[in-house]
This record gives sequence, structure tokens and C-alpha cells, in this order.
Amino acid sequence: MAQATANEQNLTKKVWTLATTLAGQGIGFTDYITQLTYLLFLKMDDENVKMFGEDSAIPEGYRWEDLTNLDGLDLVKQYENAVLGVDTVAEIFSYQTLIGTIYTKAQNKIDKPVYLKKVITLINGESWLVMDGDVKGAIYESILEKNGQDKKSGAGQYFTPRSLI
Repeated sequence: MAQATANEQNLTKKVWTLATTLAGQGIGFTDYITQLTYLLFLKMDDENVKMFGEDSAIPEGYRWEDLTNLDGLDLVKQYENAVLGVDTVAEIFSYQTLIGTIYTKAQNKIDKPVYLKKVITLINGESWLVMDGDVKGAIYESILEKNGQDKKSGAGQYFTPRSLI
């Protein structure tokens, strides 16, 4: 149990540190959560294919592996294509799946390749699909807490503290 708590704290710290770094570059905590979510769906789809042999819900060319093998502006362009999940307007209308719904009106807010690569590297270093939901919840809550402390965003606190849960 102590090992799981240490891993949770370590991962939460990594995610927080990256959130702070991105905030210093003008990417707000809310945008970071959104981008993290988009990327996590791609990563967990990849894990679902590799671990359980399921079919990917992501069209070829937009999958996790397509991102992890790129750098620089190629990475940013590929990520923008991946979060849209389409190349043309015609594909938007034929892409009526849960993943398509999640990515509806998605936008890339991490336009600097070095920071996008850092987020992808952080995500790639973990197995998210099999991770306990409490760990993912703690990470999400920690970023929301950080966002609540951000006076510039005017976000205020809008999360339930763990002590009340």
C-alpha cells in the first residue's frame, strides 16, 4: 500500500511540475487538463490494443504511436490532426463514435513542440489503462486545486477536497 501511495505522489508531482512549467509558457491549467485528457485517450486506446488485443477506436495515422515517433513541428501538426481525428470535413461526418464525440471541436493549446513532447513523454512513461482510478482522480484533483489557486484565471475552488470525500 505504501508503494502505491509513493507512486501516486511521484506521478502527481510530475504532472504538477509539468503543469507549472506549461503555465509559465502561457498554457493555463484548464487548457493543460484538456490537452492531457486528449492525449490520455490516445494513450489508453493504444494500451487497450496492446494489452487486450482490442481494435483501436482511433483511425490509422492518428494513433498514439504516430505521435511518439515524431518531434518538432511534425509532432505539433500530427497532434493537431490527431485531436481532430480527421483530415477533411467529410470525415468529420462519418466519424460518429465515442472518440469522435470526445474530440468534437478539439483544439491544440500546446503549440510549442518541446512542451508537447514533454507531456507525451510523461504520459508514455506510465500504463494508464490499468492504473487505479483513485490515482488518476488524485492527479486530476491536484491540477484542479492548482487551477483554483491561480489568481489570474479567476477560477476559484471548484473541486471537492479529498478530506470531504
